[in-house]
Amino acid sequence: MTDHTTNENSAARLPLLQALEGRRSIRRYLPDPVPDDHLREIVRLATLAPSASNKQMWRFVAVRDRNLLNQMAAVIEEKIEEMAAWPESKGRERQILASKSWNLFFTGAPVTFVVLVSPYASSTEAVLQARGLSPAEIDALRQRPDLQSIGAAVENLLLAAYAYGYGTVWMTGPLVAARELEKLLGIEPPWRIACLVPMGRPAEHPEPHPRKPLAEVLEIR
Repeated sequence: MTDHTTNENSAARLPLLQALEGRRSIRRYLPDPVPDDHLREIVRLATLAPSASNKQMWRFVAVRDRNLLNQMAAVIEEKIEEMAAWPESKGRERQILASKSWNLFFTGAPVTFVVLVSPYASSTEAVLQARGLSPAEIDALRQRPDLQSIGAAVENLLLAAYAYGYGTVWMTGPLVAARELEKLLGIEPPWRIACLVPMGRPAEHPEPHPRKPLAEVLEIR
């Protein structure tokens, strides 16, 4: 079992390779509070990630208020139940309703980051748009620099949290209620929710999931 009692300085020096190999997706947490200085340093490290044109199109809302977390869960649960009642969900109702269990557990974490992203625009996008390309065609050519940038920042967040002895998990399932969550949290355009990341001292220590063989994912030319 990993020792999570390291102090702030030694945690920050946890070797990168150890963090890459040791990080796990954690869904059960101890109730220990997360100090403000840890929140700030973990987010600072997240913001060292690369971003398209160094636009740094990210924001992090750390939610600790239990009432607000429960309100977030309520709007997600309501949306899932609404989806299960859609005609398009016929025959899949049970699976959709079952998704509650893996979309609402963030309320058990001492803190949940709501990660926000703003759109990325450059001269290239402007030219392609003026040329008459649709948003989908532009996305196919540009491959969403905003989402790639936010993904790099979230990965940094997960690794920094692990270095400080915290468990995290990257959640996009709750975003079926993204518009409702944005209204609840007072998030206004151009900002949108990219994901949720609950964080706390881990109450579980899962084994690593198997990975595809390197020969299957690497091609050297």
